[in-house]
Amino acid sequence: MYTKKKLLAALLASALAAGMLPTSACAASDYTTANATLVTLTDSSATAKGKYTGYEIDGTDVSITAAGTYVFSGDCDNGSITVKKGVTGVTIVLNGLTLTNDDSAAITLNKTAEASLIAAAGTTNTVADTEGSNDENAAVKVKSGAALAIGGTGTLTVDGNAKNGIKGAADAVITVAEVKLNINAADDGLSCDDELNITGGTLSITAGGDAVKASPDTGDTENPDTTSLGNVTISGGTLTLNATGEGVQADGDLTISGGTFHVKTNGGNTTALTDDSASCKGFKAGKTLTVTGGTLTVDSADDALHANTDVTISGGTLTLATGDDGVHADNDLVIGTKGASSTSTPRINITASYEGLEGTTVTVYSGDIDVVASDDGANAANSTLGERSDKYAISIAGGDLYIDAGSDGLDSNNDINITGGKVEVYGADAMMDAAIDYDGTFTLSGGTLFGAGMEPSAGTQAYIAVGETSPSGGMGGGPNGQGGGQGMTPPGDANGSADGNRPTPPSFSGNTSTDGTFTPPTKPSGGKADGKPSGNLPNRESALGIKEGSVITVQDSSGKTLCTATALGSMSSVIFSSADIKEGETYTVLVDGTSVGTAEAKLGTTDSSSSNSTFKPGQGGQPNQNGSQATVGSFKDVPQNSWFASAVQYVTSNSLMNGTSTTAFSPSATMSRGMLMTVLARYAGESTEGGTVWYEKGMNWAKNKGISDGSAPNRNITREQLAAMLYRYAGEPDGAADLSAYADAGSVSAYAEKAVQWCVKNGILTGKTSSTLAPKATATRAECAAMLQRLASLTK
Repeated sequence: MYTKKKLLAALLASALAAGMLPTSACAASDYTTANATLVTLTDSSATAKGKYTGYEIDGTDVSITAAGTYVFSGDCDNGSITVKKGVTGVTIVLNGLTLTNDDSAAITLNKTAEASLIAAAGTTNTVADTEGSNDENAAVKVKSGAALAIGGTGTLTVDGNAKNGIKGAADAVITVAEVKLNINAADDGLSCDDELNITGGTLSITAGGDAVKASPDTGDTENPDTTSLGNVTISGGTLTLNATGEGVQADGDLTISGGTFHVKTNGGNTTALTDDSASCKGFKAGKTLTVTGGTLTVDSADDALHANTDVTISGGTLTLATGDDGVHADNDLVIGTKGASSTSTPRINITASYEGLEGTTVTVYSGDIDVVASDDGANAANSTLGERSDKYAISIAGGDLYIDAGSDGLDSNNDINITGGKVEVYGADAMMDAAIDYDGTFTLSGGTLFGAGMEPSAGTQAYIAVGETSPSGGMGGGPNGQGGGQGMTPPGDANGSADGNRPTPPSFSGNTSTDGTFTPPTKPSGGKADGKPSGNLPNRESALGIKEGSVITVQDSSGKTLCTATALGSMSSVIFSSADIKEGETYTVLVDGTSVGTAEAKLGTTDSSSSNSTFKPGQGGQPNQNGSQATVGSFKDVPQNSWFASAVQYVTSNSLMNGTSTTAFSPSATMSRGMLMTVLARYAGESTEGGTVWYEKGMNWAKNKGISDGSAPNRNITREQLAAMLYRYAGEPDGAADLSAYADAGSVSAYAEKAVQWCVKNGILTGKTSSTLAPKATATRAECAAMLQRLASLTK
C-alpha cells in the first residue's frame, strides 16, 4: 500500500511533466496531437487522433488500454470512459466534456489501474449516471486496487443520480488536489473503501448519505473486505458539505491537518432525531479522530466530532453547533498539547450541544475552549463501562476553559484533576446538578478555578468555598418539581421510626397487594397533578442571592479583587482557587457589591463536604461548631444537607441497608440486583440471614413473590430494573405517567414501561436530568435508599 500511495501522489505531478502535458496543463489550446490524443464525444460517436494509440472505441464507449495522455471534449448523453485492468500511467484530461451514462458509470478505472483525472483550466465539465442505471454504484467508479488522482484548475461536476458520486472499492486509493469539484449524490458523495486523501481544491458536496466517506464493505457475506483501511486524510482545500448522513466518515482513522470546512448534516442542530439508529455526525471515525489544524465549522443534528476510540485536537479552529455531543470519544478525548502554555491553540467554540465534551477520559492541555451545553459541559463517562469505573477522569493541565451547562459543568463518574489552566464553569443549580460534580476524588493542585458545586477532596493548592458546596439540596430538575439526578428531596419517614422499628410492609396475596395499599402522594408545586412537568423547571433559589447577571467578586483581606465573574444563573455556592489564594487566610465573596460570606482558604480534604465558610443568617448548609458540615450518624460521606441524607437515615435506622464501613455509606457506589432483592425481603419482614451465599434467602423470596426471576444477582441493577422490582412489590397497581418530557423515554425496555410510568407518577423515580430518564444507567446506593423511602411513604 505504501508503494501505491507514492505512485498515486506522483500521478498529478507526472501529468504536468513535459513528456505528457505542457506545464500549463490546463489551457485547451495547449493540447495537440503532438503531445496527447484528442478524443471528441458526441451523442452518436467517439473519434480520436494524436500521439497515443492505447485506446479502443465501441460507439460512444472509449477504453484506454495503455499509458498516455487522453484529452476528452464534447457532449454525449450515453457514453463512457474506461481504463482497463492493470493499466497505469494514464492521464485523462477533461477539456469541456459533458458525459452521461444511463447504464453504468460515466468514468471507470478497472482493477489495479492507475490514472489522474484533470479538469483543464477555464473549462466546465460534467459526468453523470442516471437514476435508472443498472449498475447502481457511482458516476465515477474506481474498482478494487485501483488508484485515482483528481486535480486541475477547471471545474468538474459529478452527478451520482443512481447512488454515489465518486466511489472507490476495496484497496482503492483516491486523492483530490487542486480542482473545483462539485458532487451531487443520491447516497454517498466522495467515497473510497481503503484510503481517501484530500490535499486541496474547492469541494462542494451534497449527499443523501455521507458527503465524504471511507468505509470497507465488511458486510459482504460472499466477499467481505478485510484488507481496506477505511482512512480519510485531509490536509487542505475548502470543503462545503451538506449531507443527510455523516459529513465526513472514516471507518478507520480520520486525520485533519488543514483545510476549511463548512459542514451541515441532516438539517443542522435544531433537527430533532426521532430514530435512535440514525447517524448524522459532522466528523466520525471508527478508530481515531485527530485534528492538528484547519478551520472546522459544523452544524449537525448528531455529534459534531465523534470517534469510537480516541479524539485528539491539538490545533485548528472549531466552531460547533450540534443537537447531541460537541466532541465525543468513546475512549480518550485530548485537547491541546502536553506541556504547551498556549491558551489560543486549539480554538474550540461549542455554541450549542447536549453534552459539550465527552470521553472516558477528558484531558485539556492547552487551548481556548468555550462550551455551551444543555446537559453536561464536560463529562467523563462511557455507557459500555457503566455508571462507575476507575477509568473515568477529567484532567485539566492548561488552557482556558469556559463552560455554560444546563446540568453539571464538570461531571466525572470518577476523578477530577486540575493542575493548571483557567477554568470558569457554570452548571444548573439543582438537585444532583452543579458546576462541579464527581464520584471519586477531586484533586486541585494548580491553575485558576471559579465555579460552584462539590469541593476538592485533595490537592496542594488552596481554595475557598462559600455556600452550599454539594450538587444538591433543593428542588428542580425532574418532573413534579423533583430534582434531577436521584430525585426530589426525599419525603418524610411515613412508616419507619427513629427507634429502628421496621416499617409495616404491604400485604401480599400471591403476587399482588390488597386494594388501597397505595395512595399517590401530594404533588409538589413544581409540576402538574398528572405528573407531567409544566415546562422547564427553574433552578432553586440561591441562598447567596446569586441569579443570572449577578456580579460575583472575590477579595482578599486587604480588599484587593482577585476574581470577578458574571453569573449565568442561580448559584448556591462559590468555589474559587488560584495561586493568589493562601491557605489559612480569609477571603470575602461579594454579590453585586454586598458581602455574602467569608471563608478561610484550605486544601482539599477527604471530607469534601467540610466548609469553614461563614454564612449570612438563614442560609442552608450551616457548618457545625468544629467548622465542618454535620453528617448523618458516623457516615462522613453523608452531609446532613445532602439530598440523600434523609433516605440514608431511613434505610439504616430501619436495618434495610448498612454502611460500607463504620464511617462510610458510599452513596455513589453501585447496587447489585441481589442486594436489592435482600433489602426488599428485609422490608417485607423476612429474615435474610444464612444461606450458602449472602443473597440466597433474599433472592429466593423475590422469586417466590414474582418480584424478580433471581437472575444475575451480582450484576449492577439499572434504574429501570429497580423501578420494575418496586412496582412488582407494590402489586403492579394502576397509574401511568406521561413520559414525553424525557427525550430517552423510548429507550425504556418493554417489560419496565408500566413500572417506570408508575414510579414517575408517584414520585418514586425521577429523571437524571430534566429531559433524560437514563433507564439503563446503573442505580446508586443513594438512589436505591431514596426510592425505598419514597415507596414507604406510599404504604399504609
